[in-house]
Amino acid sequence: MLDILQGTPLWVYAVFALVCYYGLRALSTTRESRRSLLLTPVILLVWSLCSVSLGDYPWLALGAWASGAALGSLLAMLLFSNAGVLLESGGEALLVPGTLKILGISLLFFAVKYWIGYQSAVHPEHASSIQMLGISGAAAGFTVGLFCGRALKLYRHFLQLQLKA
Repeated sequence: MLDILQGTPLWVYAVFALVCYYGLRALSTTRESRRSLLLTPVILLVWSLCSVSLGDYPWLALGAWASGAALGSLLAMLLFSNAGVLLESGGEALLVPGTLKILGISLLFFAVKYWIGYQSAVHPEHASSIQMLGISGAAAGFTVGLFCGRALKLYRHFLQLQLKA
């Protein structure tokens, strides 16, 4: 275990600190604008898709990713509630109550990316195996699906609240 941490580049620790910071910040009420609800999932989708190893079986990797993303999105729609989510007084953003779930999802997202990178660095001969392509594709899709499902649910709620206002 210590070898893993010693071989990890310093920038990974900075990314981990940033992930923890934003996850802990989500414990208190946050302001989610229309822009952030639309832009954040797109950035995470692109990052996730770019990190999927296609290997010799690109359709397997992309299919596993898409399946994981769909499952993660559906789970996020069940996990996250609109209870307590209010439209800001100007009608331009949502005020979302704090939750520990964001920290959990952020750490899961980081752990999946770290594990995939570690496996590719330590076992490059297994990186393009059918099992690794399926597992890494599904895991990457699932974690990004959690974020996208949450954003979609909040965005739909945002539109409903704007119509009522």
